[in-house]
Amino acid sequence: MKKNYLKWWLQNVVVLTCCGIASYFGVVKDIYQKDYSYLCFVIFGLYVCFSFINGWIAYSLDSGKQYNEKDLESSWFVSELCLSLGMIGTVVGFIGMLQGFSGNTEGAKALQKLLSDMSYGMSTALYTTLAGLIFGNLLKVQCFHLEKNIGRKKCQDTEIMEPKQVS
Repeated sequence: MKKNYLKWWLQNVVVLTCCGIASYFGVVKDIYQKDYSYLCFVIFGLYVCFSFINGWIAYSLDSGKQYNEKDLESSWFVSELCLSLGMIGTVVGFIGMLQGFSGNTEGAKALQKLLSDMSYGMSTALYTTLAGLIFGNLLKVQCFHLEKNIGRKKCQDTEIMEPKQVS
């Protein structure tokens, strides 16, 4: 039974469904317009690439094929990288938000522009943080399940190779 692969597949179907719903309601377009760092899309791209690698590991684990354990280590690293990129996007957004204070803030038009720039920077900060948290943690969940099942498989293989002593 391909239990690991089915778990991976189910998680990604749910993620793609949520992305489709977000696109339908205009969230993806809003992120594209307001995230001037484009780190949300970098984070999503990393998630997609390494999720496919995790899917291959899950498939290989279920079918008894060889897989590279370094790929799982890379997935762990990228899950942390997604969180870090989210935090970098937060800093970039705050810097963009605070740059509006450097200009002229007198008059109604200047204050209106200042508030607009602040909201633009704040939306970048929050969207990148959210993307980093969501996709980084989703990769961690995949890696955790795979690592747990790799450990089980190694224990089963060891038991098969070393028969129990009968007293």
